[in-house]
Amino acid sequence: MKVSESAVAYSPTTFDTVIRYLHSNHLPIDTKRAIYRQLQSEVADENLAYMKRRLKEFSKLEPGWDGYGEAIPIVSDTVKLMESFLKSCRPSDLEDWSLFPNVNGTLLLEQDDAAISIASSQYSYYAEKDDNVISAEGKETTVGNLLDTIHTINAFMQR
Repeated sequence: MKVSESAVAYSPTTFDTVIRYLHSNHLPIDTKRAIYRQLQSEVADENLAYMKRRLKEFSKLEPGWDGYGEAIPIVSDTVKLMESFLKSCRPSDLEDWSLFPNVNGTLLLEQDDAAISIASSQYSYYAEKDDNVISAEGKETTVGNLLDTIHTINAFMQR
């Protein structure tokens, strides 16, 4: 089934409005599902692109960027590793995640109840759902390990 152009021409910021509209109309369920999948894909694609843009901004941070004069720039090896990681991700891998700089020169991937603190050589993570916790410290920072961790946390959070 092909989704019409007008059905998917909404920006990601109106995603909830479109979903409510879909539920309020008497469209065949297959059509609703196709539109929903298309919208979800567009939102995920935009989030990954946004992270890549933010990473470029973070790579230009100067000493004291936090406004208190204490933050150090993001370590260039961490930026390079994160660039490789983002290139290796599917948009759906990072759909619910946000990227932030840390004042200690590392990066933070975060979602509601989960976070991954990433340095050039090691990373740690923490995730909590329904009083269950998964976490690790001192894991070797590689693209493969980060991908495994993202997949583990995403699966854990969807239980």
